[in-house]
Amino acid sequence: MAKPNAYRVVLGDGTTSGEPPSKREGVAQPSGRNGPTFDRQLISKALLATPGAKDLVVKIPTLADAAAWQHVATLCVCVKSGTARYLDLWDADHFDFFTDMQRNIAECRAWFSGGGHEYWGEPAAKAGRVNAYFGAPASGNYVCNVELQSYGGPAQVECLIDSYSYGPLPFNGSILQPHPAALSAGPHSFRIRQLSGSFFFGGLTVWKV
Repeated sequence: MAKPNAYRVVLGDGTTSGEPPSKREGVAQPSGRNGPTFDRQLISKALLATPGAKDLVVKIPTLADAAAWQHVATLCVCVKSGTARYLDLWDADHFDFFTDMQRNIAECRAWFSGGGHEYWGEPAAKAGRVNAYFGAPASGNYVCNVELQSYGGPAQVECLIDSYSYGPLPFNGSILQPHPAALSAGPHSFRIRQLSGSFFFGGLTVWKV
């Protein structure tokens, strides 16, 4: 196999390595998760508790009628259903014995670190991204419900439907955050951009309202 001429094999010097931090997350306790939430009443309750929801309900009464919601798509690391097409995760973090890939898939969630693990090689930039690509079967109003959980303190993300930004979403702990959207028939992307803090992405469910 050809090698670049500028590369030379040398003896590395590892005689001055420092002591590791005294604390590193051990084996994480099971989260109890086995998938995203499909309880429409619970999602509707979270929507109605969000500032601005009452004004939207005046225009779209079905937002308050969860029993009439129709499931369209689910996208998470352990399952895709309905009109789900692709789930892309960019800069998700595998931290062994804590949020490694096997554990994340078993618990149906993915982790995006917000820092604090530089000794173990974590980069300074925090650029986690989620792209959940699904199809809207018909033009109309929809609810895209995202499940997130911060870790070690508050976190903040930006959610978008296609190119429309909902603005910064701060959270501390586990949240269900429904995002109403008027969609045309056809493919759409619900996207999440990491702004600060560590968080788990637990999944996205899409509902026709």
